Amino acid sequence: MKRLGIDVGGTFTDTVLVDDVTGRHWSVKTPTTPKDRVIGAIEGFNQILNLSGLRSSDIDFIGHGTTMATNMIVEHKGAKTALITTNGFRDILEIRRVSRHDRADLYDLQFDAPAPLVQRRWCLEIDERINARGDVLKPLDIAEVEALVGKIAGSDVEAVAISLLHSYLNPVHEQMIRDLLQERLPDCFITASCDVNPEQMEYERTSTTVVNAMLGPVCSRYIRNFSRALLGLGFQGEIMFMQSNGGLAAPELVERQPVVLLESGPAGGVSATARLAERMGTPNILLGDMGGTTFDVSLIRDGQPELRNSGLLHTYAVRSPTIDIDSVGAGGGSIAWIDSGGGVRIGPESAGADPGPACYGRGGTRPTVTDCNLVLGFIDPDTFLSGTFKLDRAAAELAVEEHLAKPLGVSLIEAAHAVRAIANALMAQAMRLMTVERGYDPRDFIYVCYGGAGPVHAIDLASDLEIRRVIVPALPGLYSAFGMLVADQSYDVQMPVELEFGSIRTAAMEASFEQLKHQATKRFASAAAQGFELTYQRKLDCRYAGQPEPITINVQDGPIDLAAIQVTFEDAHSRHWNFIRKDHPLVCNNMRLRVEAPTGWKGVIDGESSAADGAGLKSSSMRRIFLDGEMKAVPVYRREAIPRGSTISGPAVIEEPSSCLAFGTGQTALVDEYSNLVIDI
Repeated sequence: MKRLGIDVGGTFTDTVLVDDVTGRHWSVKTPTTPKDRVIGAIEGFNQILNLSGLRSSDIDFIGHGTTMATNMIVEHKGAKTALITTNGFRDILEIRRVSRHDRADLYDLQFDAPAPLVQRRWCLEIDERINARGDVLKPLDIAEVEALVGKIAGSDVEAVAISLLHSYLNPVHEQMIRDLLQERLPDCFITASCDVNPEQMEYERTSTTVVNAMLGPVCSRYIRNFSRALLGLGFQGEIMFMQSNGGLAAPELVERQPVVLLESGPAGGVSATARLAERMGTPNILLGDMGGTTFDVSLIRDGQPELRNSGLLHTYAVRSPTIDIDSVGAGGGSIAWIDSGGGVRIGPESAGADPGPACYGRGGTRPTVTDCNLVLGFIDPDTFLSGTFKLDRAAAELAVEEHLAKPLGVSLIEAAHAVRAIANALMAQAMRLMTVERGYDPRDFIYVCYGGAGPVHAIDLASDLEIRRVIVPALPGLYSAFGMLVADQSYDVQMPVELEFGSIRTAAMEASFEQLKHQATKRFASAAAQGFELTYQRKLDCRYAGQPEPITINVQDGPIDLAAIQVTFEDAHSRHWNFIRKDHPLVCNNMRLRVEAPTGWKGVIDGESSAADGAGLKSSSMRRIFLDGEMKAVPVYRREAIPRGSTISGPAVIEEPSSCLAFGTGQTALVDEYSNLVIDI
């Protein structure tokens, strides 16, 4: 097969093509086109065809990831949405939780509540009621639903979210409203909480359903326009989209439930690293993905990515199985500025793709992290993206000089170094939050860095956290796009329960898991038809009675063993909270099942032939770079010219089309058998 991965980021659209027989690969970066992301994605597709000499019809598979969904919520650019809810609950989105978990500072008396996802005039009530046992107390009045249909039909509402009280126990009313609206409002995107997030806690369930509705029309248009454009170019293969859980899904599933796209782009890199961990036998990895807008941190522990089932996106609650990723506004395009107290700050504002950093020469005048790295020599303006994208050093120096150096009364180099040091501190803190504050020692992990700017800062970050080994995978600047090629298909389903362990009947639980298995397996008819063996992972959400948030634990294969489940829960609870309560009732409030089809590519991309050592290697040039506290001239090596098995001693720079790595005296870089750069510190 010829497999193609596309990752539409905030600044660049990355495209990677692999021939999975020979391992040969091609890659390109094209600017993202925010006004119509399809244009940038198709441009990447066309450029990769020109580079490889292939035709559209030669491509068998496309895996696609995007940050589009996240950006729409953060920028409040989702579709205009109406909410239909139970009478008396129209203000659920504004009331949220009494604890106001979305506040950055609990003691901030000037706190401004974020804008609600739905205008209050479009929070519509229906006079029905189902109780906490799932019994119908007040039947649904179809005439009342018809009246709401008329109101919505005469408006500019594009999507409708349905979230009724206790529908996770009995979805009959939601399903009746959903079916009627889909029939009467064919041009509206209709979504119900029983399909999106069937579990208790009405605010989180409603918020998730509304987010799904807001994303629906825009994501659906993108998916259809992208597919139509590919079809027009002669593409006849299969398209899959990366989900937040790190697995691929068919377009029709993503169209119905676009909330699964919220971490689509970053998830690609984590999936690729999980495959790397499996291949190298390295169970514990700390990941850092530094792109143009953010720095994303995640963990792989015991060979598996850390997952979560809920989180906050720009203060809005969202519940969907997601790779646990923390982000800080310290990407290459993050703008550096001076606050009223004379301190240097970075972000959260980003130069984005348009106009981009000052060095892009597109009209940007404010200094970014990328501009400072260019001034310090970490980026070569003439070889950036293999010389296809020339950078303007003079524009970068002017931006740093005017906005930072002169106001601070320091030299150009000092100002640029201050920005780099602050960016490193922000990223190192995010890495500590992911490890130390969760009970893990970062020194027990290997640091894998990627993203265009990831390797540029990798050595500083690893040194700060006392991590002794850094791995830069092949194609680091396009690693998330590469992840679209190696990820498997996956699908998550869930079933709400509310049972104390003492009242659980294992036979009934086994039957419920079989029901979930049947539901999930239907999604993989095409994969099963191709001969792929499906795998299943059972999970339970458990908590002590009275606790608000559960912990998700894996359930072993074979007959259900409640005693073993309790031990697993207590181990997880002790690690997370540092205590257990043997005498307190244990409650199970959700059953989950994940099904996977191993459809991802398992090969290794091509590399140079093996070499005994790097003694015969010659540098391609010399470059002045800020290392070990001073500007110094160091040799520059082209990564593609370094054979596998070669070792290079620092100080040196290893450059490639999508990124750059600099390491100092006493550090060595080895190209291993999988074409990774392995740096020992």
